[in-house]
Amino acid sequence: MRCLFSIIIFYSIMLPVYSQPTQNIINELISINTSVTKIPCSTGSTPVISNRGMNVFLADKTGYLSESSDLSFYTNYMTFNSADGRVTINHNFEKAKGIDEPIKKLFSVGVYADVANSFGATFLDKKFENELGVTVNYKWIGKVKTYLSSCQQTQNGLNQQQAMDALRAAILHSLEMEINKKIADFTTAINAIDSTDIPGQNTSASKSLMRQDFYEDLNEEYAEKFAKLQATTLTKTNNFKLITTGWTSVTASLPLLFPKFVVADSIDAAFQEKHPYPLEVSLSHTRLWESSKAGRFFLTIYGNVLFNNSKLSHALDKTNFTDYANMGGTDTLHLAGLKNDKAYIGNYETYITPSLKGRLVYFPPDSHVGVSFLLEQNFGSYNLLNGRFGIPVVLINSKKLPAANFEFYVLFFDMSNKIESSKKYGNTTSIGLHIGIPFSRLIY
Repeated sequence: MRCLFSIIIFYSIMLPVYSQPTQNIINELISINTSVTKIPCSTGSTPVISNRGMNVFLADKTGYLSESSDLSFYTNYMTFNSADGRVTINHNFEKAKGIDEPIKKLFSVGVYADVANSFGATFLDKKFENELGVTVNYKWIGKVKTYLSSCQQTQNGLNQQQAMDALRAAILHSLEMEINKKIADFTTAINAIDSTDIPGQNTSASKSLMRQDFYEDLNEEYAEKFAKLQATTLTKTNNFKLITTGWTSVTASLPLLFPKFVVADSIDAAFQEKHPYPLEVSLSHTRLWESSKAGRFFLTIYGNVLFNNSKLSHALDKTNFTDYANMGGTDTLHLAGLKNDKAYIGNYETYITPSLKGRLVYFPPDSHVGVSFLLEQNFGSYNLLNGRFGIPVVLINSKKLPAANFEFYVLFFDMSNKIESSKKYGNTTSIGLHIGIPFSRLIY
């Protein structure tokens, strides 16, 4: 009788202790759900999933990853541009905060390098060669607004908000059942552990550590699962009319290693080595419109400043040893010693080139193939108008999430014919490829 009484006392003390972490995890999910359901339907912005659920939803919709400055909700991502042969690897340092916070900013640092013998080597004398550098990027992400078709009930008796509330409640309670089953299985397993399994240890202290680790992992797992299931449901049902957001980005490209140029003022002058430093800084703003009927639109406006020079601006005459000798050049000894047999004739200058650029990208509804248009106007000594037409293709993985973006494009260089044809070093039209691959963990 005394033994039975001791057992009753033990479980009356310990069961609330064990059940408290369980209920905390479930209560956290209930709290997230309540924060969405308590918002009344309106003709203005009305959220239909949680903030972290929307983070996951946007990670899918922003699968268009073309340039290193584009938005990615993944910890790491890679981009490649065949026009200049540049590969960039970026890392996002931002982490999820709170139990249900939207991502408001992203800070990323990347390393870029130009791949030797790139596809762009024969196009326009390949502006960048054997270059190594770092990029620093900071993004401010605006508020996400969700607009519904109507707050009136439809034929099935529910409007879009009510439908999402019902589906989210089903997700919540199914997860609650999963959590309780996992905890029951874990409790059975941990109770089977005795001192022979962990010799030399305090069994109670070891089990306490096991429980702490288990509940921390369980909490993180189901917070993420709740967000992902909401995003998947919203994508599948299209229970919205329009979702809009925007982000502002500041990017700086800092060369660490950049090749020198060999330049002579004329064929009678001696060649000299020039050491440029093409630092580049840009400011951009992107708007995203996701329409359940019209599809997806990205509109980006860029302002850019480049520490430019005559060689990068195609203002010099390219030459090699044979051509230089045939023209009667006097410094053939210097030119003969060059590894790449390439030099330039003309007045070498350095200057700042500002530019404005606009990009429009469109994906039809339920399509992973779109179209893109870009125009770039440079100012100052290098006042060229360039354009680009592309066909982006977003590949989807087994989890129906963006795995990679391939954009095949046609680049139109110097559309206003400002550069003399003899100095363009190639054709004014070229076919290229952009590749963007997000990988590692999703920031939600």
